[in-house]
Amino acid sequence: LRLRVAATPGHEREPVCLELHHQPGAAAEAPLLVLDVEAGVQCVLIETHERPAADGLSAVAQNLHAHIRLARGARLQHLRVAAPLADDRVAHHLQVHVAAGAAYAQALVATGASYHLQRSHITLQGAGASARQAALLLLADRKLDQQTYTDLQAAQAVSQVETLALAQGRAHAVANAYTRIAPGSDGADVRQRLAGVPLAGQPRLILRPHLEILHDNVQAAHGATWGALPEDALFYARQRGLDDAAARALIIEGMAQALLDRCLEVEGDGMLEQWLQSGWLAGAIARLQPTAEEAHHG
Repeated sequence: LRLRVAATPGHEREPVCLELHHQPGAAAEAPLLVLDVEAGVQCVLIETHERPAADGLSAVAQNLHAHIRLARGARLQHLRVAAPLADDRVAHHLQVHVAAGAAYAQALVATGASYHLQRSHITLQGAGASARQAALLLLADRKLDQQTYTDLQAAQAVSQVETLALAQGRAHAVANAYTRIAPGSDGADVRQRLAGVPLAGQPRLILRPHLEILHDNVQAAHGATWGALPEDALFYARQRGLDDAAARALIIEGMAQALLDRCLEVEGDGMLEQWLQSGWLAGAIARLQPTAEEAHHG
């Protein structure tokens, strides 16, 4: 699929809204997406990769490549949902090029599978280019490897990367964040924040922030945290009459929504609210509730 997005004459300030819902049609496939956003255009894209268990395919092997190019001053708010079935083997590769003054924001919501790779490579090519990336990883017993590579090549470029991994059972989650600040990137600003929360069982969470700084006049910070749900929040939720499962679900959903909102905060587009109202996120979190045995060993 190849798309070129231009502003509508007379409505240049209004965002162009796109929805792409992909379902595999074969046991093995390699879909390609090419998206060009022209100068000054504001674009909102919801991209989902889901399939029903009753589609006749026992398991799917998918290798998707997406190439996204933002021209000068363009803006793209990109919500991606990747929810393969348990036995699927999925790899998604995104190449994003951001020109001067353009802004890209990607919020990824992904679940685990037999093999699941999500890799984004973002290049900030022009002065004042910016990129925000947020990933919400929801795993119960399966695997997910999320990798973000950001290359700042110009002055005043801004990069923010944030990942929240929620895992239980025997899940295996890896979050890699690599950011490179090239020589000459004067005034660049980089932030990385990775967090993992084991919900129950014995999940394996690997968090790897990494900065390569090749210029002096920059601001850069990174961090990785690993820990349980906040006990004080659980206590206050129980004090208001919620049982343990409801209290956990409420706190997890609040953490997830806050992460996505920080990435996709755009006045008036309603993209995030529209998706949240569908109930997908609440349902996915409900499926993460531990069994009695998992809760005992968590």
